[in-house]
Amino acid sequence: MPPRATAHTDTQPLSIPAGRTREWGRDIPVAEPRRRTRRRGRALGVLSSIMLGGVVLLILAAVAGMMLGLLRFAVIDTGSMRPTLNPGDVAVLISEPTADLRTGQIVAFHPPGEPHLTVTHRAVSVKRTRNGVIIQTKGDANNARDPWHAHIVGDTVWHEDFKLPRFGYLVAWSQQRLARFGLFAIIMILLVCMQLGWIWRPSSRG
Repeated sequence: MPPRATAHTDTQPLSIPAGRTREWGRDIPVAEPRRRTRRRGRALGVLSSIMLGGVVLLILAAVAGMMLGLLRFAVIDTGSMRPTLNPGDVAVLISEPTADLRTGQIVAFHPPGEPHLTVTHRAVSVKRTRNGVIIQTKGDANNARDPWHAHIVGDTVWHEDFKLPRFGYLVAWSQQRLARFGLFAIIMILLVCMQLGWIWRPSSRG
C-alpha cells in the first residue's frame, strides 16, 4: 500500500508580541490609544482645576478687598456715562487721598441732600477749601454739568479704576437669595469633583 503524503512546512506560526498589533505592515502599540485618553483626561482635569481655582481666588480677592476697604463696586444703571460706562457695566472703585483728586477722574459720591444715592460721574472742576474739597461733575453723555457742587469731606475719595463690562446683570442676579444658594452649591460641587478627580486619577503606569 502506497505511503500517505503528509503536509510539512518549515514556516513558523505568526506570533505578535503582546500589547502590539499589525496594521498595513506597521507595528502599532495596542496600549497607545489608552495612554492618549489618560493623558487627555489628566490635561482636562488640570485645566478645570486651574480655572476653578482662578475663579475662587478672584472671588476671595474681591471679598477681601471689600472687607479691607480697598475696593468697591458700582453697578451702572443709566446711560449718562456712555460710552465710557454703559448700563450693566460694573465700575471697580478704589480709594485714594482726597488731596490727590484731580479733574478728569470718574468719582463716586453722594449728591447734596441725597445720602442714599451714589452717582458715578466725571469730575470737571475740583476746588480745595479749608472744609474739604468741592467738585462739580458731569456725565460724559450729558450736554450740561450736574446742577450741584458735591462736598467731599472725608480724607479719601472713591474713583473708577477699571470696569467689568456687563457684569452688572450678574451682580443683580446674584442679589436674589435662590441665586446665591445655587451659585454656592455649584462651587461646592465643583470643588468636590475636583478633589475626587485628583484622588481617583489613573496611575501614570501603563
